[in-house]
Amino acid sequence: MYATSKNTMPQRSLVSQMCVICLHLTQRFLTLRFLFGLFTGIFFTIIVYHRNESVVDKQPHFRADQSKFEYEKNQLLPDDVSVKTSAGWNSSWDGLKREISASRHLYLIRHGQYFDNAQSLSEMKLTILGREQLKYTGIRLNQMNIQFNRLIHSGMVRALESATIINEQLDQKLTLIQDANLTEGLPVAPVPYAGISQRDVDTYGDRARIDAAFATYFHRARHNQPRETHDILVFHANLMRYFICKVMQFPTQAWLRMTLNHGSITQITILSDGSIIMKSMGDSGFIPANKVTF
Repeated sequence: MYATSKNTMPQRSLVSQMCVICLHLTQRFLTLRFLFGLFTGIFFTIIVYHRNESVVDKQPHFRADQSKFEYEKNQLLPDDVSVKTSAGWNSSWDGLKREISASRHLYLIRHGQYFDNAQSLSEMKLTILGREQLKYTGIRLNQMNIQFNRLIHSGMVRALESATIINEQLDQKLTLIQDANLTEGLPVAPVPYAGISQRDVDTYGDRARIDAAFATYFHRARHNQPRETHDILVFHANLMRYFICKVMQFPTQAWLRMTLNHGSITQITILSDGSIIMKSMGDSGFIPANKVTF
């Protein structure tokens, strides 16, 4: 018994040493395998990153900023722009084709608060608050540092007064232009029903006139427009909401689902290819909160 036990002790020690050696070798193998996998992953990540970066560099860079988007898009030649036709957008909505690269900027201003309970249209003039509201609007437009081309208003007295007050705030005075087609009216019966029926529209509405006004101002630049234009239009909420739905190609029956404050600014840009950018809708943040009405 004693001799046998004495002989087996070296054997056990040798086996233990071999196990330790195998364990160390396994650890080193796993370490090398991990490092190999790590560096391989980094290597291929760098290759894929540079490959994607080279692809992105070949494409135009667009920012979320609408003005930057508009600027960079206008820098591209027609052959460089891939226009995808969508069933949800009619690119020839104005019946025109791209003739020049200029854009058209429209600033739609709702008139100020007025005496809506007056006995006649001529007596529906601006209230004191309404005049204050339009003064803020004029100041805001002047702060934009834009060289406006035209200041157009409807034939109603409250629109004329509003346009006059705006013009007084501009450093570069404009000649007031009256367009009777911008006079307030009922374009279409709203959906859902909100107290205005199709009978009311048939009796008091004038869609042909309203659509004529839309066609006058909402279109891409024509060949006789050498540069960008900035037009101020002062008119009324019903037409304005209808125009917004129409130019954005929303259902026009949805016009009564939105509200525009008195003196608010809605800014719409029409690009040379007919694309539409609505930069703001009903913006009245420049009017003190205690002076905002709708």
